Amino acid sequence: MPKTPSSGSMLLRRAARRRLALLVPGAITLSLWQVCEALVPVAIGIVVDVAIIPRSLPMLAVSIIGIGLLFTVLSLGYRFGSRFCNSAREHEAHALRVEITHAALTSASLPPDRASGEVLSIASADADTAAQSFAQAGRGIASVLGMVTAAVFLLVADPVTGLVVLIAVPFGLLIVALPSRSVSAKAATQLEAVAGAGRSASDLMHGLRVIKAMGGEPWAVRRYEKTSDEAATAGIATGERTGRLAGLGALVMSMVLAVVLVVASLRLVEGQMSVGALIGILGMTAFLTEPMRALADIVGLFAQSHGAAGRIARLLTDIDSSEAVPSATALTSTDAAAETESDETESDNSAPHRGGRPTRIHIGDTAVDVRDWAVGEHRSVDFTTDFGSLTCIVTERAEPTTALLAALASHARGTSPDQMIVSPHTVDLFEGTIRSNITMVVGTTDHPVPAEVLLASGVDELLGLVDGGLDHRIQELGGNLSGGQRQRVALARALNADPSILVLHEPTTAVDAVTEARISSGVSDLRRASRSAATVIVTSSPAFLAAADTVVFVPANGQVLIGGHAELLAAESAAAESYRQAVTR
Repeated sequence: MPKTPSSGSMLLRRAARRRLALLVPGAITLSLWQVCEALVPVAIGIVVDVAIIPRSLPMLAVSIIGIGLLFTVLSLGYRFGSRFCNSAREHEAHALRVEITHAALTSASLPPDRASGEVLSIASADADTAAQSFAQAGRGIASVLGMVTAAVFLLVADPVTGLVVLIAVPFGLLIVALPSRSVSAKAATQLEAVAGAGRSASDLMHGLRVIKAMGGEPWAVRRYEKTSDEAATAGIATGERTGRLAGLGALVMSMVLAVVLVVASLRLVEGQMSVGALIGILGMTAFLTEPMRALADIVGLFAQSHGAAGRIARLLTDIDSSEAVPSATALTSTDAAAETESDETESDNSAPHRGGRPTRIHIGDTAVDVRDWAVGEHRSVDFTTDFGSLTCIVTERAEPTTALLAALASHARGTSPDQMIVSPHTVDLFEGTIRSNITMVVGTTDHPVPAEVLLASGVDELLGLVDGGLDHRIQELGGNLSGGQRQRVALARALNADPSILVLHEPTTAVDAVTEARISSGVSDLRRASRSAATVIVTSSPAFLAAADTVVFVPANGQVLIGGHAELLAAESAAAESYRQAVTR
């Protein structure tokens, strides 16, 4: 797997390497354009010397044809050079957006200090800004070659003037490049502020219904206004610093040109050059303003690209770091068989936590095994869910649940959706229809949804309450559905995928007791009908517990209980009493 760039410089170097096929021809053709532009005043000077002053019509005709060819090459060079560099920019921006989105979507959870709004901002604005470096690189190389061409001509036409250019121009560029780091820092601060505003907007939109219900609109406006003002202030600071850099560049380059003009004028007065050479030198001096100012602007723009690339690299590194913490490992068939045999000799279902090992998961031919699930200090749990059965998990504390779900989600990412799906408690619906949210197929009205899926999830009742049935429009985030209706659609989506192992987390907390009982029975019947499907549900719902083949109860302290729901309710122990209290509603 390719190593994630750890800095903005590394990310930009990697981007340049993978776009060389576009960047190299782009830089070559743009350089051809810039060199041809540099030769325009030279050509005009030659025309003056060989055609105009001698009044030679044949040479004038040849000169006109030559200048026409020069401008043809010039225009084609710019056309194709810009096309190559813009293509590299767009392809790299797309690749960065996909890379960021893939990293965020395949991560079990974003780093705690990264919100979805910030990730969205980085995947859009920062990716585009970082990819601008390709346009800057092509134009920068062309500008340097144009200046080299001008210096060579000046050296040939008049060595003294050429020497002045060769000394003054690099010195001026060095002065312009010095403040670029401050521009990069300001640009990074601006992008972070913009991401903060995006994060705030995303949070407010997710909680819009609650805000409106509580009359919190003024508070929401003040909160977003504050983050937006911070972004605006940071943008002004970046613009100010960039403007200062551009002004410094213009001043330095103007001084360089003034020196060149003074030296060329003195040489003319001394009779050291012809009229045509003078015209060429004056034209070349005027031409130098374009690549010089372009380089001054490119320094500032590249600093912004570097800042954006740094933010992308930090996000990818943060996601990789969170993934590097081992949450689940695969369990070989031999290990699973050996540990199962060992567990059969133990009367207690919990065991000392084995050396801090991560939770291990094995999907076999007839069952899914979970080993070394850490449920407390020096305690771990092993359990098995056979295909064709349903296991419910109940915990008194939230930490073991979080650890188990993270381990299962981490393992699921290494499998295909038809093998294992972990459906979170948080419901995410997308703008479209009920059908598209269940099937995850957009733009069709005839993709079938099995009737047993609609029945088991309770969506069949929902279809009788809305217009259009399965093709009823769902607004962004499911805003036109109630919490229970959203849960039913999300459950139907998980059931419709029909994975071999389905993990659900509190799928019915927002529905009434009657509907919950109906859904629990439907899910149980649907999943048991397939002898090659195992179902694990993390829930304290009495309806699901009653329908389960096995219940795993993890108390805050003491022995872990594994058995049927009725069996655990009837047991006489401190752990059983904790179980009764945990599941009583």
